[in-house]
Amino acid sequence: MKNHEFSDIFPMMVGKEYNELKQDIRENGLMQPITTFEGQVLDGRNRFKACEELGIKPQFEQFEGNDALQYVMSTNLKRRHLTDSQKAVVGRRYKVYYAKIYQNRKNQPFGEHSSIGNRGVVELVPPEKARDKAGEVIGVSGRYIDMADEVIKKKPEMEEKIISGEIKLKTAYRELKLEEQKKEVIKLEQENQIKGKYDVIVVDPPWDYGTKYDPEGHRGTAPYPTMSMEDIKKIELPTSESCVLWLWTTNTFLLEMKELIREWGFEAKTILTWDKQMIGVGYYLRNITEHCILCFKGKPYFNNKKWSTLISEKRTTHSTKPEIFYKMVDEICAGRKLDYFARKKRDGWDVYGDEVTNE
Repeated sequence: MKNHEFSDIFPMMVGKEYNELKQDIRENGLMQPITTFEGQVLDGRNRFKACEELGIKPQFEQFEGNDALQYVMSTNLKRRHLTDSQKAVVGRRYKVYYAKIYQNRKNQPFGEHSSIGNRGVVELVPPEKARDKAGEVIGVSGRYIDMADEVIKKKPEMEEKIISGEIKLKTAYRELKLEEQKKEVIKLEQENQIKGKYDVIVVDPPWDYGTKYDPEGHRGTAPYPTMSMEDIKKIELPTSESCVLWLWTTNTFLLEMKELIREWGFEAKTILTWDKQMIGVGYYLRNITEHCILCFKGKPYFNNKKWSTLISEKRTTHSTKPEIFYKMVDEICAGRKLDYFARKKRDGWDVYGDEVTNE
């Protein structure tokens, strides 16, 4: 006997959860019959599998309701205390099913209910609405279902780990993004995107604050993949013999910059502070300032007549540096300029980073 397509929406048990079920059936027998529909297992796939493995003859009962899909959803959600991560995996399957039903009956008006043979009543939802409908039914956001989709499509082995509870979806997503970032850096280096040496380099490292990446938003977490201090130290800056380095850092890492600057072969000269005019993230004190350490290597050109250690400009998107900073650097420094970990392209500058836009 094979599984019904409705039952396949929910993943099979794995690991400890399944072993506990199997042990219970071994000791107490099958206490609840397996529900069938259209000659297939509608509910009880794990019990049926356990009975087969244990050599126990299963008991069956026929589903007699008129909404098989709702029955599967209700029994599984009530019986199994799924985490949000597990619900997102289920939701992506439910999304696919909604899209499939709509494709089969695409001439039906949006929002009406359509009887699908003797399978029960299923609401027709256009494919672009499928994820949100699935999220509504399963109890997570559509964005969270999309996150599960991306992780499992790119790393199929993560599905079983998420279902078993071995790893949370947000952790898997963060690891995926970190891997992609590292691959992008290697790719850019292999393609020799950074050519030659530079007289002026601005670096805005993606600091790792030790908190988990949360695309749904977290007050103390950066909304992009981060790098450890050890990984940042390994970056080989394409510096000229004499070079000016503008190294951005947050309050959290300010005291750790001495070691990084020495590793890169520079000498710190002074600190520029940016007043963002708007309160930002932070655990202990909410940040409204950010700092940029001015460093020299050799004897670079540097001509400043008016700029002080303080610039003030309202912050925009997360981690984007103020335009007044680049105006200052252009006036003070000369030569080839590189913006490392840039957020957007800029006239007169080479840019390097996987977040660069054409703004």
